[in-house]
Amino acid sequence: MGDIRIGTDHIYINGKPEKIMSGAMHYFRIVPQYWRDRLLKLKELGCNCVETYLCWNLHEKREGEFDFSGWLDFGAFLEEAKELGLYAIVRPGPYICSEWDFGGMPWWLLKDRNIQLRCSDPGFLRKITPYLQEVCSLLKPHLISNGGNVILVQIENEYGSYGNDQAYLRWLKAFYEDNGIDCPLITSDGYSEFLLKNGALPEVFASVNYRWNSVRSLNCLKQYHPGHPGAVLELWNGKAKHWGEPYVPRDLEEVKDSVAKALDHGELVNLYMFHGGTTFGFMNGALDKGKWLVQTTSYDCEAPLNEYGFRTEKYYAEQTIICEKLGIPVRNTASDPVFREYPDVRYVGQTTLTENPQLLRKTVSSPMKTMEQCDQGYGYIIYRTKIFVGCDGARLILPEVRDIAHVYVDGTYAATFDRTDSQREIAVTRQGQVEISVLVENMGRINYGMLLKDPKGLMGELVVYDGEYGLYAKTFGYEIYSLELETLPERYDTAVQMNAPAMYCYEVDIDSRADTLLRLEGFTRGVAFLNGFNLGRHWTIEHSENKLYIPAPLLKEGINRIVVFDVLANDGPKTVKLAKE
Repeated sequence: MGDIRIGTDHIYINGKPEKIMSGAMHYFRIVPQYWRDRLLKLKELGCNCVETYLCWNLHEKREGEFDFSGWLDFGAFLEEAKELGLYAIVRPGPYICSEWDFGGMPWWLLKDRNIQLRCSDPGFLRKITPYLQEVCSLLKPHLISNGGNVILVQIENEYGSYGNDQAYLRWLKAFYEDNGIDCPLITSDGYSEFLLKNGALPEVFASVNYRWNSVRSLNCLKQYHPGHPGAVLELWNGKAKHWGEPYVPRDLEEVKDSVAKALDHGELVNLYMFHGGTTFGFMNGALDKGKWLVQTTSYDCEAPLNEYGFRTEKYYAEQTIICEKLGIPVRNTASDPVFREYPDVRYVGQTTLTENPQLLRKTVSSPMKTMEQCDQGYGYIIYRTKIFVGCDGARLILPEVRDIAHVYVDGTYAATFDRTDSQREIAVTRQGQVEISVLVENMGRINYGMLLKDPKGLMGELVVYDGEYGLYAKTFGYEIYSLELETLPERYDTAVQMNAPAMYCYEVDIDSRADTLLRLEGFTRGVAFLNGFNLGRHWTIEHSENKLYIPAPLLKEGINRIVVFDVLANDGPKTVKLAKE
């Protein structure tokens, strides 16, 4: 059994002062078979601790149904770290940011359009209570007081960047303490007084997050929390990437200076990220801070250990600094991955949603419903209705779009709008009853800031403007089709329609498994699957590489099936490769 105590100037573990050098890596972004490799490379960087979030929306995908098994076996992850002699800092949320869909909160919260998030509203507290009870039960055997390696647990995350409900923070603190979490609790916020005032509690160990200028940031923390040692819970030594946004790498000398001075002036330093990993599936988040940005599938974050587990120039530079500052020898026994190319990818065929109605779940409603109101969390949603158009034609006006909408008039593609478009109308000239279909892409919920409440689909009724009479009228009566892509077609033998959704199937026969990359050319945007597993989003867009990481454990010896969902089919050549980095 052990103990940890936060002193005025030092952190004491089992009665002795110990500087905590940590690195962030998320079990849910790394296949379990690679947890140990990544943790070993963390230790050999010079770290004695690993930091990770818990991800509420993975562990409670459906309300009241919890899963901590397999890839989500967080207890096993902690044990792997303990076996390597690593402490653990755990950040359960309920909000984690992490460039993750909805900041890690489950989509089903948004079934209630009136819910108040991240505050002491009784309705929100009722929703988070069962999850936090599960978290506490899971963590208790792994606390340092019970012989485990968990030394710190965070309450909330960067709360000062969202709100100032101190009663909410105190509720969380009391909840953890009442449910057996006896290690110190911690908060983390940006380096301004405003953020530290709103997001911290005087009686809780506070830490600071920043990108550069360690001395300034830690001085600000110590001015506001003079009774605590300097602590950096997120030293951003890289940054996340967004689709279509030019990426400027961090200056290595600046990073090295930040790390060195953080160790000089702080007793806890955590690199965010040490190893970013991959945001598989539909789990990427998005930002809307005057400009809408979608996080990429890769969460490489320009981390010292890259997305694929390779040690980078930054790794060795930081290793030299950390080991020198902590007085420990440099060791590099871990191996870098071996990537392989699989050249014989065979085209099987293609198909459409029309030929696969079993993929669509139908909801009938008079008013429009959001994706969440149709009991759908992720994927795509299709709205279908009919309008009457008189002899002078009409204008069809879409409500707010979350996030990209493709409009079809009597089955023919007409226009595309996204959430940034202020004008969303098309002319309809065909007279009589006209069928309108709108396919909406959920590109990931906002993960940071005041706009977290980000339901998906169409946010209101379609409106028709009748020029003859000069009036606007709402449209009612919808067939709504949820396309969650949790199952895939069996057959691929149908011609596709241009500018409409399509699925393309490929196969490859492999004799042995190795890490590889799926490279796609000629497609527009969508998701790709390997043996039914959602590898994540692809997108042919400027400034972004259209490639998806395939760890070897996702492959199988023999025939492997690749399915590419493309939201807007085109007639250009398409290439699918399994290539080396």
